[in-house]
Amino acid sequence: MIVGAGAGCSADATELETGRLLPPTAGDLDTFLSSCIRCFRCGEVCTAGCIEFHPFWAGPRLAGSPYLVPRVAGCNTCMRCTSVCPTDALTATESDEKSVLAAVDMGLAWVDEGLCLSHQGRVCGVCHDACPYPGAAIQLEGSAKPVVQKDCVGCGRCEERCPQVPAAIRVFRADPGPRWKGFRS
Repeated sequence: MIVGAGAGCSADATELETGRLLPPTAGDLDTFLSSCIRCFRCGEVCTAGCIEFHPFWAGPRLAGSPYLVPRVAGCNTCMRCTSVCPTDALTATESDEKSVLAAVDMGLAWVDEGLCLSHQGRVCGVCHDACPYPGAAIQLEGSAKPVVQKDCVGCGRCEERCPQVPAAIRVFRADPGPRWKGFRS
């Protein structure tokens, strides 16, 4: 989960703004960090290999806690991490589509139309193909132009697979501003 600018930007929260997300079902940062015992079990069972751990120099609040960098490896929503958490810092959730869409909110994907190949007149659609919930989380309009839907769980598979550098689709916890297009309620 990326902490937004208005959410009490301590040094620890600022570090999470660099493209790091919390694992699925983690909830808000403070609650998660107070429950997580840094046992590393979530990373051991992660089939996508996307869960990393903050090093000790991240400070006492973050050290040893899990995070994801979707550009490196997005979550495949296998939900194994949630079933091994001994403290319920991650809420156990089944891996079927209905359960994941109801329980997971890691953020929301946003599209930079200035970087997106499909918005530049070249058909791409890689983000849609990478999404574990195409149709529900992301749809393509016109010449494969991605449109993020409200059911996006923020897994980051779209960001990981985007061929543009920097990525034309990114996962953010809060509205990243006018440059990015996404689902706004």
